[in-house]
Amino acid sequence: MQSYQQWYGEAPSLGGAGAPEPPSRKWRVIALTALAVVVVLVATGALLWGLGGTNSETTGAVASTTGAGVSSTPQATTSEPLFPSTSVSVPPRGSNACLGKAAPNTPTGWQTVEAKRGLSYDVPGNWEVSSCGTLIGWEKKCPDGPFGYCPIRTMSGAASLDNPKCAKSSLAVSGVPGSSDISDINQSVNAEATKVADIYTSEDGQVPAVSLSSPKSLTVSGRPAVQVIATVTGIKADACTGPSALHSMVATTVPGQDGTVLFVISLEQGIDGAPDAGVIDRMVASLRTT
Repeated sequence: MQSYQQWYGEAPSLGGAGAPEPPSRKWRVIALTALAVVVVLVATGALLWGLGGTNSETTGAVASTTGAGVSSTPQATTSEPLFPSTSVSVPPRGSNACLGKAAPNTPTGWQTVEAKRGLSYDVPGNWEVSSCGTLIGWEKKCPDGPFGYCPIRTMSGAASLDNPKCAKSSLAVSGVPGSSDISDINQSVNAEATKVADIYTSEDGQVPAVSLSSPKSLTVSGRPAVQVIATVTGIKADACTGPSALHSMVATTVPGQDGTVLFVISLEQGIDGAPDAGVIDRMVASLRTT
């Protein structure tokens, strides 16, 4: 899983500026600072695309999946332009990490991530907690996006497990996106599930198989929540990417937040160093309102 790139898509050459070459994979994790709208300008000053910490934190087309559906029955620019740029400055990982206060039941040695959407959760001690101003997510090729790419899903309140064998690559990521336009938790998690196939489709168009679990009813600080886990197989594997993945999605509501708030965990499987699947249950069990 490629991660923490300091560019978005592929920028045009600026005559010796030395812009980094993007990896050839279609899906990867990107990182952006959420403190300002990211604006990409061409020489004429035309705005191509901008991204701030939007409520839904996602754009782009969705893909179909197979498996159990989720019932919709409720559960008992900045205005000033930035200078033309081909890269996004990302704070050093671990710098100003978005760490929160541990709960009484936080496992020994684990860290607490405090997300801006009013949720906190715990991660193992060997995970890296991102800074509070960082968005991570997955992107795909699209004709209207900056340099030909558009986000599938972006998340704040993020953490990741580095792949020690591959620089700028992760074996697992987690984060807290929002869905301000969907107030029903079942509809929200179902909509999130439609993004999974796109997330794991390869650069050359190899689409994986996605099987969804039955929805599982939960509570988060006394509020109804629902979880669906996608089992993804047939991913185009390489030295840094496993052939399968588990993609957990939890939707709930949080006081003071519009619509629903989600908690997403992506674990690569079938590759050296892949985290045990049981970490999903432990992380989800730690979810709580801040």
